[in-house]
Amino acid sequence: MRHRIKIALKSVANPRYGMTMARLHRIRKQIDMEREKSYADWFERQKLSDEQLAVQRDEAAKLSERPLISILLPTYNTDPAYLTKCIESVLAQTYDNWELCISDDASPSQETRDVIKRFVKKYSNINATFNKTNGHISVSSNVALKMAKGEFISLLDHDDILPPSALFEAVKVINERPDVDLIYTDEDKVDGDGNHIEPFFKPDWSPNFLNSCNVITHFATIRATVMKRIGGFTIGTHGAQDWDLFLRITQQTQNVYHIPKILYHWRKSETSTAMNADSKPYAYINQKRVLRESVVARKENAYIEEHMALGFWRKRYVIEQTPLVSIIIPTKNNYKLIKQCIDSVIEKTTYPYFEIVVVDTGSSDKKVAEYYQKLAKEKQPVNVVEFVEQPFNFSKACNYGAKKARGEYFLFLNNDTEVITLEWIQAMLEHAQRPEIGMVGAKLLFPNEEVQHAGIVLSERDIAFHPFYMRNPLLDIFTYIFISNIREVSAVTAACSMVARSKFEEVGGFDAKLRVTYNDVDLNLKLREAGYNNLYTPYAELFHYESVSVGRVNTSSRDQTELKSAQELMRKRWGKYLKRDPFYNDNFEQFGPGYRLPKE
Repeated sequence: MRHRIKIALKSVANPRYGMTMARLHRIRKQIDMEREKSYADWFERQKLSDEQLAVQRDEAAKLSERPLISILLPTYNTDPAYLTKCIESVLAQTYDNWELCISDDASPSQETRDVIKRFVKKYSNINATFNKTNGHISVSSNVALKMAKGEFISLLDHDDILPPSALFEAVKVINERPDVDLIYTDEDKVDGDGNHIEPFFKPDWSPNFLNSCNVITHFATIRATVMKRIGGFTIGTHGAQDWDLFLRITQQTQNVYHIPKILYHWRKSETSTAMNADSKPYAYINQKRVLRESVVARKENAYIEEHMALGFWRKRYVIEQTPLVSIIIPTKNNYKLIKQCIDSVIEKTTYPYFEIVVVDTGSSDKKVAEYYQKLAKEKQPVNVVEFVEQPFNFSKACNYGAKKARGEYFLFLNNDTEVITLEWIQAMLEHAQRPEIGMVGAKLLFPNEEVQHAGIVLSERDIAFHPFYMRNPLLDIFTYIFISNIREVSAVTAACSMVARSKFEEVGGFDAKLRVTYNDVDLNLKLREAGYNNLYTPYAELFHYESVSVGRVNTSSRDQTELKSAQELMRKRWGKYLKRDPFYNDNFEQFGPGYRLPKE
């Protein structure tokens, strides 16, 4: 994803980030080296031996369903050595019921055409069409599609490589899930020296993520009837033709399955977007086009905006009417914090239809009382309600604030937060209003710009953890894509999150049994159980000074006992969800700090 943050990196050499470009690149280079070493070691451990591949071939022969897989391979002036390796990688597949459909797009290179002819002559399941005129990638891919006889279609680029088990793993899924229409996998890149680098470990099916970037890319296998029903590839979308295809397929079907294995190796060449963001500038023009056309086709009240990094986009949903948003803030004392929080909301928020419900849980600080009086005198949209109960119960305080609130939407906010982005409410409200969305969470940063929250991951061991905790969002290429895009998550923190009042009441609000910990995760899972998707947006951005106020479990024996009790409750109630988080890749360590490959 290195090319995708090229523009974003320029924005951090400013006073807010306090980092020069030179220093930024030095740190990034060090992180890249460490990542590549970690991945290289992991990749070698995952390689199947010749004996394991032989066993896999036997298993493939015994599968009850053995559909013909048609692999589409459009070519144009491909380097003969790369094309040879590409085709040889297909021949090395442990699953043998496939055909390779090559569509050469009028390559001027005789060497390219000779490589294709040599393989066609030698192998009966390799066929080729040599187009008389150059029609670009979509036309050429459709020519290959017309050649296909298979029940499923797989997509392969002309200089990339399939590992031997790619088709076997896809067909295994077809056997296990006979209704599947689209299968995608994890991927990595291969540099000029043959090193495997820059892995992309993906989440399971995440439609909002797909609206932000082409998260599916490679390796994709599609049911042929679905592929032909939508008319194949759209002419004129070259550079974004795959993304367009996936958007149109997933408008037709949600039977999508992700294989959490590296089953595609994307070659980094000078003319590939894997190497050079500027190599195909038309791709980015067409990306916006296909996203716009997807909005029209789905009849969504939305529009498309560019992200600061190439290859990423933002689908913005128009906010229906002017609903009142109730910002509910539990607090006690801590004059500087609560003043900073409320002042930032009042001074920076551009959405006009909000009220602030301060749930004061027993402040004794005279400055706090005077501040409340000042707000009332200024006729600010602030309602202070008292809720005193010992010991402090965050869940009860939030539920009480919700009862006193007048809004159609609840925005739960910690008193130790400070607004950064002016349209933070709009960024959450545009999604909270959508019928299928439950809780919407924000990007929370520490004052030094490191990440505090960008979505929560579930874990059997930890119950839940913040996977990007204390990471600089612009230094870590490995996770930048996740931090910077709207996407589904299992849970978001109540430190800043929004939910429709109707949905909150439908699931019963926060559980008072969970006094200070896991109450937000529990609420998120209740919403998920009710059929809603929880969402993270990076476009609502706040500073979070993290629990310097009330409500943090500390290391005392009483609090540790309470923590263990809460964990037991969560395991009993949500064990099936804690076993595996679908929006967090299986290959990573399944506990905090997250997004790390096991060392052994």
